[in-house]
Formats: sequence, structure tokens, C-alpha cells
Amino acid sequence: MATESDLENEISPVDFIQLQEYIEYSRIKAKDAMKEFHAGGKLVHHRFGDHIDATGFSLFLKNYLEVEDFPADLCQRLYLYFQRSEQAGPEQSLHTKDGCVSLKAVSCYFSILEDGNPREKLEYTFKLYDKDDNGLLDSKEVDKIVTQMMQAAEYLGWDVTELKPVLRDMLKAIDIDSSGTVTQQEWIQGGLNNIPLLVLLGLKVADKDGQHVWRLKNFNRPTYCFVCQNMMLGLRKQGLSCNFCKYTVHSSCANKNHTPCVRTFVRCKSEIGCSVHDWISADCESNKCEICHKKIKILTGKSCAWCHHMRHSDCVPRGSSHCDCGLLQHHILPPWAICAMDPVDSSSGCSLGENYLVNINSDGHFLQIFPVKDAHPLLVFVNPKSGGKQGKRVLRKFQYLLNPRQVYNLDNGGPNPGLQFFQSLHKYRVLVCGGDGTVGWILDAIDKADMVIHPAVAILPLGTGNDLARCLHWGGGYEGTDLTEIMKQIEESTLVQMDRWSLLVIPADMADEGDPVPNDIINNYFSVGVDASIAHQFHVMREKHPQKFNKPEISCGIFNSQHLRQFQLPAGTSRNVSPLSVVEFQLN
Repeated sequence: MATESDLENEISPVDFIQLQEYIEYSRIKAKDAMKEFHAGGKLVHHRFGDHIDATGFSLFLKNYLEVEDFPADLCQRLYLYFQRSEQAGPEQSLHTKDGCVSLKAVSCYFSILEDGNPREKLEYTFKLYDKDDNGLLDSKEVDKIVTQMMQAAEYLGWDVTELKPVLRDMLKAIDIDSSGTVTQQEWIQGGLNNIPLLVLLGLKVADKDGQHVWRLKNFNRPTYCFVCQNMMLGLRKQGLSCNFCKYTVHSSCANKNHTPCVRTFVRCKSEIGCSVHDWISADCESNKCEICHKKIKILTGKSCAWCHHMRHSDCVPRGSSHCDCGLLQHHILPPWAICAMDPVDSSSGCSLGENYLVNINSDGHFLQIFPVKDAHPLLVFVNPKSGGKQGKRVLRKFQYLLNPRQVYNLDNGGPNPGLQFFQSLHKYRVLVCGGDGTVGWILDAIDKADMVIHPAVAILPLGTGNDLARCLHWGGGYEGTDLTEIMKQIEESTLVQMDRWSLLVIPADMADEGDPVPNDIINNYFSVGVDASIAHQFHVMREKHPQKFNKPEISCGIFNSQHLRQFQLPAGTSRNVSPLSVVEFQLN
């Protein structure tokens, strides 16, 4: 039986989540950090065979996570965990230094944390809780999971008053054969189908059309569950809400049958261009039905995901099925403009090219965009780390207002997937939500994509350095303005051209080995010298501690780029270098 001291030294889900946050902001991969333990590396003298000592482990964490103040208690718990795993292993090495931990185990552990694959994370948690290494979770180990998950829930801000019995019921349900123990297969299979467990552990479900994307939410007014139709109770009125359609459920109701999320594409060519409403359950209270013009009571209405018109559930079949996408019709890429094609279907007439796999969905279909009449769909890129993670809220809002398939999180593969997805369209706009560095990143990606049509680019300034946004009259920072108004401004904006220039640096002394030029592209203005070094240090600290850098600063002529590659000068300044390309910007 585990002692109190053992429990204090165990890795809890709180540690798991904290590590994920550190790793999220680290630019170094575990396999690369491990190279320091190889011959010629800085940490090689802390390696003993296939093991490393405590000092080497601590230095590895600081190196890998790029933090000098990594919590000592967490470092100790991690080290003790690897020690216990080594001692419990069936093939403990007899040729290692006492007190060392396995280099392979450490590498494997952090590699799993880097990867967001649900199955791999569930495999990790099973091995973590299976202390006696018998391939089963017994009742004591299940109780330990419940206790530790409660701690993780409190860390994440969950209302835990009713969570414990819910967690117990979930774990009992995972025991498919009612044997009183849970095998690894039962754990993984049940976990992948258990929404509250996935949300609690920070796991993302597979990206399938019609599947909700849940997040924990506190409601500031009376809210009802769409499954059991009861009110959200408790001081915080907590529940799970879908980012795409705002469908809301109790945590305990999330695994029950519920209506599907919005469709984001059509599966048949005959549906292309057929603009029809997509009715979803919604909070329509006190709004009037567009058919009978009577007020809609609680839980009796539906809303169209695209035009946001509202009707009583009974009135839905009485009105027209045609959808005009409402106020955002010029910006939305509707589902009837995206079709799931067979990748080997030559009759589609589309050129897939070498990168067509980027647009393959989870069902194995190639998604192709078709032109939308009288519209310029908006391709939205959001940097979720900009402005003290302000980008995460903006990302969720755009996913609800637009088709989620036209909104891209730059943390998930950068801008290339979005640019490749939209490359068949001749009329569309790009909205970059981030700072000057994010804008430069997107412009660089557009140049490298060698696109036939260069789209106009608008900016929603989220970063701490927004000089280019100021020059183009988009303001110095986002202050919570309704995003519908932002898109209206984009629609009414005018186009201006901004030159991008190629810079060739030739050293006076060819024998002098100086620092390499970080980039050879100039946007608008650039600066060299001490300010560049200061801005570089500013950027590094902002990446490590985003919560301390959530307010825009007034700056002029210094680097604020993510890659320290782009520089801004006032538009229209005369230049004595050769033009590389011309970029069109939306001028507010």
C-alpha cells in the first residue's frame, strides 16, 4: 500500500498539465535536447551508460523547456518517478550508477507529452497509474485516479462538488466486462469515447465532420443542458460547450446521445451550390421566430449555423430551406462550397498536386473548394499565443462565426495547410490575427507557396508589436470589438500595395566569418544594431511568460517579429533596392 510520502512524490495530473504548458512554449524537441548527452555534448559527463544523474536531469529540463526557474519540487517528483520506474522494471541494469534514471525512459516520456495523439496519451496515463505493473487497474488504483483527477480539475477551475461521483461512474463504465479491473485496451477504448475524461486531461478528439469540439465553460446567466433539459447548477454554473455551435451539456450528459455539430462540407457533388439552412439547437430565448413572429421559449428553438436566423422547432419545416449566410455572406465559406472528393477520381477536374494529402479529412476524402458567387471567403490565421493568449478567444469566436475549415490555428502546422486548401479559389481574402511577426510569417509563406493569385491581407492586431497594423489603420491592438464589426470593416476597406524587397549582403572582407543574415526580405522598414538585440530578448521572454506580456507597447522601428525576419517602414518610402514582390493589404 502506498504511503503518504509516496503520494507526495507521485506525478499528478496537475504536474502533467503543467508540463504540457511548459512544452507548449518550448521550441526544442526532446530528441534534440537529448543530443547534449551524446559524445561532444555539454551534458555528456552526466551520462553513465544508458542512464543520467540528477544534476544532468535538472539541466536537461532547463535546456529542453528553455526555463531557468523550473520548479525544483516538480523536477524532484519527475526524477523520483523515473527512479521508481527503473527499480520496478524487470530488467534493471546492474552496470549503472546508483540513483540514475533511464535516458530512454526520459526521452520516451517527453516525446509522448509533445504529441497530442489521444491514444498515446491514454497509454501513458495507464502505465502511470498501473503502479504494480500487472497490466490492470484495480479498485485502489482507480480510487487513486479519481483523487488525482479531482486535483487536476481544481487546477483547471472545475467545480468539483459533483465531479467525483461523475468520475467514478465514468471509470466504472470503462470496465466493459464488469470484472472489477480495467485492462489497457478497456482504458483506451473507453477513454477515447469518454468526452469529460478527454476534456479533463486536455485531449482533443478526432477531427470528424459533425463532431463537437468541447471546452469547459462557466456561464454567467441561467443556462440549460440540451440533453437532459435541466439547468446548469452550482455556484459557477459549469458545463461543456462546443466551440463550433455552442451546443451546451452537463459534464455527466456529454456521453449521452446528442444532436451532431454543424456540417462543414458536403459529401456529394449534387449538393455543391445547394444553399440550405443547417438547423442546430441553440439558446433562442426571448428572440422572435422568423416564421410565426412569436417569442421563442427556453429549449424550444433552433438557429441556422450560417445565417443565424431563429425558428421554433415546430416552425423549422414551415419556412424556406434556402440560406443566404446572413450578414457574413461575403466572408463565409459555406459547406456547400466544399466537397469531399475521391482522391483518385479524375472526373473532378482538379489538380491535386504533390500536397493534396494536406486536404485529406479523417474519412479519407480529399476536400476541394468550389467558387462562391458574389463572395470573397475569408481565410483566417490566428496565432493563439499572441497578446497573452488572447488569440485563443479570437480563434473560438471565428470558429463559431465562420466555417471552422476556414479558420486556422497557426500552432497546428503553420499557414501552409490553409494556403494550399484555398489555392483553387481566385477570390478570397486573408485575415492575420497576431502581431507584426505573425504577419511577416504569413507573407513569407505566401511568397514561398508561389501562388497564382496573391490574396489581399487584413490584420487583426493581437500581438505586443503592431506597428504594421497601425500604419494600415487597423489600430495598435484588439480591444474586444465584436468580430462581426471587424469583418464589416474588412468588407468596406480599400486596397493599398506594400513592396517587399530582396536584400543582398556582401561582406567587405570575404575572410571575415560574421553572423549569418537572418533573412533577406524587407517589409516597409528595418533597423539594425542594439535595438535588434533588445527586441530579440523581449521576444524570447514573451514566449516563455506570455501572461506577463498581454498589453500592446508603443514602439517604432524595432523588431517585433516572431522570426526576427521582417521589418516595417512607412509605406511609400523611396528605396534603392530591387523589388521582390508586391503585397496587397486591406487598408481600414
